[in-house]
Amino acid sequence: MSFLSELKRRNVFRVGVAYAIAAWLLLQIADLLLDNTNAPSWVIQSLFVVVGIGFVFALIFSWIYELTPEGVVRESKVPRDDSVTAHTARKLDYVTIALLLGAVTYLVLDRFVLEPPVKAAAPMTAESVAAETAAGEPAAPMAEPNSIAVLPFSDLSEAGDQAYFSDGIAEELLNLLVRVDGLKVASRTSSFAYKDESRSIPEIAAELKVANILEGSVRKAGNRVRITAQLIDTRNDRHLWSETYDRDLVDIFAIQDEIATAIVSALKDQLGVQATADAIVVEAATSNLDAYDLYLKGRTLFTARQDIAVAIQLFEQAIALDPNYARAWEGLAAAEAVADDWILGDGIDHIPLAI
Repeated sequence: MSFLSELKRRNVFRVGVAYAIAAWLLLQIADLLLDNTNAPSWVIQSLFVVVGIGFVFALIFSWIYELTPEGVVRESKVPRDDSVTAHTARKLDYVTIALLLGAVTYLVLDRFVLEPPVKAAAPMTAESVAAETAAGEPAAPMAEPNSIAVLPFSDLSEAGDQAYFSDGIAEELLNLLVRVDGLKVASRTSSFAYKDESRSIPEIAAELKVANILEGSVRKAGNRVRITAQLIDTRNDRHLWSETYDRDLVDIFAIQDEIATAIVSALKDQLGVQATADAIVVEAATSNLDAYDLYLKGRTLFTARQDIAVAIQLFEQAIALDPNYARAWEGLAAAEAVADDWILGDGIDHIPLAI
């Protein structure tokens, strides 16, 4: 019997397929939950590693052991005539079908249910709360003073092709503000849902239940960048702070550090937010700006689940420029993990590439 036939007989392929679908479903749910709880990025990264290691062990286990009516037994100790691998194969087929139904259900829920349209609401003030209470109507909860949402920055580049870069700037600032003690930050999923929306700042603040909004714009031309950012107190539509930065793209992380420091300083002066210097120190993920640019392009495509094959190529190009760029490796692993569901007909098994 050939090695391939033996793999089929021992249900190694079936175990691999069932595990891959279950792992994908688990990671999608985990990514949704963690993204909405502002969990640190290392949590999902660690989960990717654990799932990848588990995949290898599942294949090894299915090769060495067989599930019999008497329990788990080493395959070598089961007489060929007494083997029940065919019966186990049917059970695995049922499990795989059930997991596929679960995956399809998740995709439908994710597309049509988990992100329903939000009805606009008027911003709450102390006066409106008092008025509704006096009238006997329940008042919507007021936003906490030390709360903020970071909206996607507008792309003002002449060609209008730098949205991925402006989104990357806004996302990095959001990740920095999450580290500040005493500051409640709306999740990326919630705040970035307003990209290209024409709603007013008070409407957005009311829906996100935040008292402050950070918005801005990015104009990138060659090796020069102009970043404008403004912090707005949405309760009275007052600008707490605004600044424009014209810089050479020598160290984009230093620019992010400078902006985040100014934002926290403004919040500290206006709202009494306490922050340590360590909370707003930006760690340079890479010294290669071209690699960073490629990473942002790949991440934008991956997050939108568009052109996953192109996203994989962009992550690979970023890694080629900087082999130590951990975020690019993380992006590549995440893209490969979902590629089988988004890239059809390329003849590549992407799951092992994600490990």
